[in-house]
Amino acid sequence: MDQTTRRFFIFLTLIVLLLSAIFFTGDYRSRYTFAEDLLLAGLSPVQGFFSQLGWRTYRFIQVIMDYNALVEENKTLREELAARDNLRYQLVELQKENYRLRGMLDFKERVSYDLLPAQVIARDPSQWFETITINRGYADGVKKNMAVVTSEGLVGNVAKVSRNSAQVLLLTDSRRAVSALVQRTREPGAVGIVEGYPEEKGCLRMINIPPEANVQAGDTVISAGLGGVFPKGLIIGHIVETGSDQYGLLQQAIIRPAVDFNRLEEVFVVMELLHEEKPGTEDEVI
Repeated sequence: MDQTTRRFFIFLTLIVLLLSAIFFTGDYRSRYTFAEDLLLAGLSPVQGFFSQLGWRTYRFIQVIMDYNALVEENKTLREELAARDNLRYQLVELQKENYRLRGMLDFKERVSYDLLPAQVIARDPSQWFETITINRGYADGVKKNMAVVTSEGLVGNVAKVSRNSAQVLLLTDSRRAVSALVQRTREPGAVGIVEGYPEEKGCLRMINIPPEANVQAGDTVISAGLGGVFPKGLIIGHIVETGSDQYGLLQQAIIRPAVDFNRLEEVFVVMELLHEEKPGTEDEVI
């Protein structure tokens, strides 16, 4: 056995002897011996170091576990919040749809027309305010030139029909015109023509108004029922400005449509009048 190994065993033996002495004599003495104090003083820093190391390791592991738990809880809360937001949006959308459908049902019960409900399924992206596509076609009895309305007022007329869909030409399209009169006066001779007004997107213009006709800003304009396409009495819009035409011979008026063509979702196709009263048979301006 070499000298280093011998010294190690001697040191280890002394440690064991001292610890044994402390164990066997500790219960019978009120204080430690000088050797015991020396040994404990030497071991205290080591004991404190390992104690602190153990405590910090435990805290570190606890922090990691708490962090993972917080991450999982945060993820769960985010998912629950997203689900609630989605449900809230669905409820709001259902409320809006319910409001629209109630209005449409009330309108359907009030008017004397046979109405076919339809949904807007497409718009012409290049002509946002001019044409829409609905989910009804000739399989549902839809025909060209049938009027299309909502509870707010007149929308336009059917321009093209396929088996299960139809294209609707809106009133704002420059190719579309309809005979109209002012609801306040309902003067038979004061029938004008409402057409699209390209100079102000989304607005209409009523032209060919006789110079003596009583037309004012705020008046409601309704369909005159001439031509057999549009039923009489449907609201077209409200006059926002009046004036003379470019020749100064007749009046004209700028109209804000009653229907928001940018937000159409459900419409009605006027299939036929239920009452005996029919619109006039004069040619409609197309």
